[in-house]
Amino acid sequence: MSIDLLIKDASYVTNAPSRVRQWLTDAALPLWSTTGVDGEMGGFFERLTLDGTPDLAAAKRVRVQARQIYVFSHAKLLGLMPESDRIAAQGVDFVMRHGFPDGIARGVVHSFERDGTVRDSGRDTYDHAFLLFALSWYHRATGDAAVRETILALGDAIWAILRHPGGAGFVVDDSGTDEFHQNPHMHLFEAVLAAFDATGEAVFLDRARELFELFRTRMFDPELGVLREFYDARWQPAAGDKGRIVEPGHHAEWVWLLKCYADRVDEPLCAEAARLHHFAQARGRLGAGVLLCDELWTDGSVKKASTRSWPQTEAIKAEVAMAEVRGELLGTYADALVDALFDTFLDKTVPGAWIDWVDPHGAPLVQAIPASTFYHVFLGFSEYLRARGA
Repeated sequence: MSIDLLIKDASYVTNAPSRVRQWLTDAALPLWSTTGVDGEMGGFFERLTLDGTPDLAAAKRVRVQARQIYVFSHAKLLGLMPESDRIAAQGVDFVMRHGFPDGIARGVVHSFERDGTVRDSGRDTYDHAFLLFALSWYHRATGDAAVRETILALGDAIWAILRHPGGAGFVVDDSGTDEFHQNPHMHLFEAVLAAFDATGEAVFLDRARELFELFRTRMFDPELGVLREFYDARWQPAAGDKGRIVEPGHHAEWVWLLKCYADRVDEPLCAEAARLHHFAQARGRLGAGVLLCDELWTDGSVKKASTRSWPQTEAIKAEVAMAEVRGELLGTYADALVDALFDTFLDKTVPGAWIDWVDPHGAPLVQAIPASTFYHVFLGFSEYLRARGA
């Protein structure tokens, strides 16, 4: 059934809120707090095989450790798993023991071998954003004073070592690449908002303002109403087709983040958010269906018609944000997205896991179960449950 029919069909009924809560408490959190944890070496496994066993050979990336720390910290705060702060704590311990060989001021490394030996010592803005985000949630869940100090030091390190040489924005990593990507900026925006919530320190809100202005003046295209993925060193669209790529999922993700920012600075939601939301809805849903596709060109034509699970969770968050701005109840599209997540992606291999990526016909395009997906699903579902009062 198309989303247009769903919107008009008052008889559409879903048990999604109870289904979501049960899935989180009875399947997903139990799976990833046991099978997903490396009880021997520490930290979290990067991924599971399709039969639900850990991939012991995969590197442990900092961004994935951070995402799992976030999930179990937030689960503690929501009362979904009372002891989940202990699961988060062992992830924090793993990263803090192995991730800063040169001290916090020099930033966190990119990845580890299973035992914590550094595999890739590069410094990546995306990694730092997610670690700042995760530690902020962990501090909220535990009140750990030492972690609060780490949050402050890590924020300072990001601004000191990952600034782009041009001054406006942040490098992709420390390898010398001078182009800009929107994605690390988006997650850094998310991270400093989380750090402000956790610490109350005004410096993080100042940093959020800086990133917000960067979004408005450098990233958002006011003529087309889109947000490109890639830019050159002068914040111009990257050369060739690369500069024409947009992702509906990231448009939706920015809508929710811009609403979070507006709430914290006590300002109306910016007009750009509504335009991003409109573009994602008008162009990203192939055939007026429910799911967002992976990639479009800036003119709205389809570049990649496959779809992953995470854009759908971001679409849920965008629907929550826009409903709150309009003073309306959450509409049936959010319910349809939740149902589509279950029907298309979740529990297709083992309970509590997912098939992360499918082709336009729903056939799987993956050979593993990435732990990184849980961040998207958990946050999207937590926002959905909050909006539904569940």
